[in-house]
Amino acid sequence: MTPGWTSPQPVGWNQSQLFGGLASILDVTFRDTHFGLNAPAPVVGKFALGVWPAPVLGIPFILKQTGDIPAEAQSLQFLYRYEGFLQISGLKVFIGGVQEPMNFIGTRPTDNPAVPTVPYYAVDVSPFAGKTAEIKFEFSSFGYDDFFGAPRQQFEPNAQSHVLDDLTFSALPASVPEPGTYALFALGFAALAVHLRRQRP
Repeated sequence: MTPGWTSPQPVGWNQSQLFGGLASILDVTFRDTHFGLNAPAPVVGKFALGVWPAPVLGIPFILKQTGDIPAEAQSLQFLYRYEGFLQISGLKVFIGGVQEPMNFIGTRPTDNPAVPTVPYYAVDVSPFAGKTAEIKFEFSSFGYDDFFGAPRQQFEPNAQSHVLDDLTFSALPASVPEPGTYALFALGFAALAVHLRRQRP
């Protein structure tokens, strides 16, 4: 695991097709040599976390770390890709013990031609800026076969459920108003301007 992250469940390295536990560190070299251009999982930098078979009896796979949140941080942003079947609850993110909503913030390009863009999400960490807090990810789902897209059940090999990568603190807020929201603001200000103009003597 990368420094500081812990999990009560098994975590292994992707050294074989059968992988090594409930979750594996996906190595970009392994991805390219094993999956080639059909790699289902994007990797930013050297490693990504892949949660492969579904958790047992609905018990989610947990990844957590306690550390200092930067003083200027407003959000935690991350790459998250889900290849699920019969999704139970997907991914939940907890900051300081409180579940935070995941806000979709857009897609970004990757170096993998088979997965040209991937979705990014953000959660609010502003209440903990400059403080120590626990960050916890909970994954729960079934998965798809990496090679053929066929549904896979618990503990079957090659069942990709989730990929998590590129965790980054940002000074930007976790959610940005949609373009439609800005349009409503503009209409509201225009209506107010017309109203004030009519009230002039």
